[in-house]
This record gives sequence, structure tokens and C-alpha cells, in this order.
Amino acid sequence: MASLIPLSNAPPGATVRVVRVEVRGRGAYRRLLELGVYPGAVLRVVSNSLGPVIVERGGARLAIGRRHAYRILVEPVEVTGGWR
Repeated sequence: MASLIPLSNAPPGATVRVVRVEVRGRGAYRRLLELGVYPGAVLRVVSNSLGPVIVERGGARLAIGRRHAYRILVEPVEVTGGWR
């Protein structure tokens, strides 16, 4: 297993798999689940500078606040044969 990093530390262009979501509060956790950010989900980091982290999941772009992005633990994924 690769080492886990917070989503807030993933570089732009990286494809990552969500391993753990440690967001506090049921409302925030539920909202992330509704958006498709849950363990096992594969995300592509579009932008990670100041402000929210922008990720792409299934063709949709999501803005995740830095506070929540810090609590979403991911591992890098090698993409072979297209987008998942």
C-alpha cells in the first residue's frame, strides 16, 4: 500500500484514490458522499493552489474546501487504459 497523503497535498494532474474520509460532522461527511467522494473513489486533481482544491470525478468538477481536503486521505493511482 502506498503512503497516504491528504488530498490538500496532492499535486495538480495527479490521479488519486480516496482511502479514508475523516471529515467531522455528519452533514459535511454526507455531502461528500453525495458528491462521490468516498473510500475507493478515484479523483483527478485539477487545481490545488490557494483556495479550494478542485477535483474531477466522472466528468464533474468539485471544489473541496482546504479544511475538508486536509481530512480526505488519498493514495496515488497509476492510470492505465483510460479514465475510470
